[in-house]
Amino acid sequence: MEVGTYQMRIIINQESLLAALNKMNAFLRSSEMLTLSAKSTSLYLFGKSISTNISSEIKLTTKTEETGLEIKEKSTIQVNFGAFIKAIRESERGMLEIKTSNTEDLRLVISSSEFEIDIFAKNTEYHPGFVQGKKVGKFESESLSNLFKEVTYSISKLQSRPLFNHVHFKLKDNQLLIEATDDRCMARYVAETSQQTEFDLLIPEIVSKNINKFFGKEGVITFELHDTEICFKSKGMSIEWELYDKEYPDTQRLIPDRQEMTCYEINAKSFKTALRRMIKLSDGGDDNTTIRLEFSENTVQLITDNFGFSLFNYHQELPLLSEGKKITLGVNPNYILNAINHLPKGSEVVKLVVLSEIRPFIVESEVSSNTLHLATPIRMN
Repeated sequence: MEVGTYQMRIIINQESLLAALNKMNAFLRSSEMLTLSAKSTSLYLFGKSISTNISSEIKLTTKTEETGLEIKEKSTIQVNFGAFIKAIRESERGMLEIKTSNTEDLRLVISSSEFEIDIFAKNTEYHPGFVQGKKVGKFESESLSNLFKEVTYSISKLQSRPLFNHVHFKLKDNQLLIEATDDRCMARYVAETSQQTEFDLLIPEIVSKNINKFFGKEGVITFELHDTEICFKSKGMSIEWELYDKEYPDTQRLIPDRQEMTCYEINAKSFKTALRRMIKLSDGGDDNTTIRLEFSENTVQLITDNFGFSLFNYHQELPLLSEGKKITLGVNPNYILNAINHLPKGSEVVKLVVLSEIRPFIVESEVSSNTLHLATPIRMN
């Protein structure tokens, strides 16, 4: 292919560039645009998703062993994100030359040792990066990821309630609160912290569930708050999204008074096995399955309900490790199993702390934890 004077020309390791693009792939649709800015010492990649109001910036430091980056000619262009990531994926590992051509229609040419691919491009202004905001927090990446994992299973999947598609992340009076709920289950982490600056943030599901993927397990993430945006920043990576204009509801009111509740203790391994079996037999899906837990003084009966079991009837009796009063709960087994799977390591006993057939109940173990797991019963006919 005959090309004219270069407007942009860089050399870069295919694996390093693809790793950066794969992180952005979680945010950007194939139809959206990617901005590439080759500056004096770095290649900057910018993408903004209209649908999620999230943008990301990735910086590849020049002349390191990992990236092999060399800036030959500096410029800023835009390309279709889907076309660009597909072209990089199809390029063989090793060093790539990426350059623009001055043909009648601007093209971005990706050359390897064996072949070259070109895609449409257009000139654009240099993206200045994210707005500098007030620093309100700082966490180690792996620590923050582990904290979010305590609650993210409870994030709502319903797009009709966007407020609950977030993790509530709050620091006030040296107390850290992280919580998520879909109105049928809730996970709530509370702990004391030495951090001083207070904040009250809503973290989108895609960010809260992928901290390690985006930022790696090592390093520190800082939070910056602007008038209209939140930004998580770490070395070589930034993610920004618009502030949500609604407050997270007060979930404290959902937590029943323990003094009035009854605790039913069940062997964790036996209970998990039974719940998993019932879920596999169900044809109702994650959200449309109901079973009955019939508690007596010394046993609990696990029985399928009509809702979610059209082909099977299932019954199993498990001994209780503690005495309790008779009560019948209608529950979604998925919600209980999710809570059990997030109990502390080494838990051998599952405790269901119950107030009534209609009030939220607590799922916990004999191992102390800063995380509270709640599930809401389903009304039975």
